[in-house]
Amino acid sequence: MKVGFVGAGKMGLPIAWNIARSMGSPILVCDPRPAALPPEAQADAALLSFVPQLEGLQECAVVVLCLPDSKVVSAVVEGQDGRPGLLDILGPDSVILDCSSSIPAETQRLAAKLAERRIGFHDAPVSGGLARAWKGELTVMAGGIADGSALLPLIASFTSKIVQLDKVGDGHVMKAANNYLLAANIISFTEALRFARAAGISFDKFGEVVNSSSGASYVSANKLETVRRDDDSVSFTSALIAKDVRNFIESYQREGLEMPLVPKVLEVWEEAIEKIGGDVDSMKIFRTVGGQGR
Repeated sequence: MKVGFVGAGKMGLPIAWNIARSMGSPILVCDPRPAALPPEAQADAALLSFVPQLEGLQECAVVVLCLPDSKVVSAVVEGQDGRPGLLDILGPDSVILDCSSSIPAETQRLAAKLAERRIGFHDAPVSGGLARAWKGELTVMAGGIADGSALLPLIASFTSKIVQLDKVGDGHVMKAANNYLLAANIISFTEALRFARAAGISFDKFGEVVNSSSGASYVSANKLETVRRDDDSVSFTSALIAKDVRNFIESYQREGLEMPLVPKVLEVWEEAIEKIGGDVDSMKIFRTVGGQGR
């Protein structure tokens, strides 16, 4: 099975690398500005064969996308500015697997359009962060992928958990919901931590209490040390968090829903980005809550 990959950025590159390592043969990668392989992955660099244009993926049976948002996914699938998209490049019975953070309704629209050409389209967004991406330990939310699908072994190459959801678009529904929860939880966590620190509670005692109590969360369990360390390492940028909240807003508005807290969460992230920038780690929001005292 010939596999192609579009979007070898910070998250896409380790996904592509793990797919190629699992297959034991090169995959075709299309990205005008791919991320750099870390030194420990250089030995397998030949497994990624870069092509300059989407047309280089013409013979692929499966093409995996890992792109910034639905607008970019739509441009890659449908074409843009006179350039053909995968809709016109891939042959019948091929499949596109979208690991991007996309709008569910747009995913369903593309799936219906591709189905007219006998091209499959499934959403398979990921969660877990960069370190787990390189280890092949992501969680994947797979939309409409049935047991026995040939896509499952491919997905298993970069994940430690696959949650199979009922229909196309459901993966992106859960990705939007999960990442909004993360965005809101980071704010509440950093506010609580700021209060505790101002009152003289140590990082260790804060973590000991919260992580054995009802306020425990993924953020409290995994990000307390990141806040204490306060260095320049980046796992998930503040700009990406804000983008995910915007995705959530657009997604629930298309369902005719109103959510009173979500706009405030986005406002807090946008204000934080004005102060600390969008390219820093999202936990740097701690610097912006409750003043500067520690």
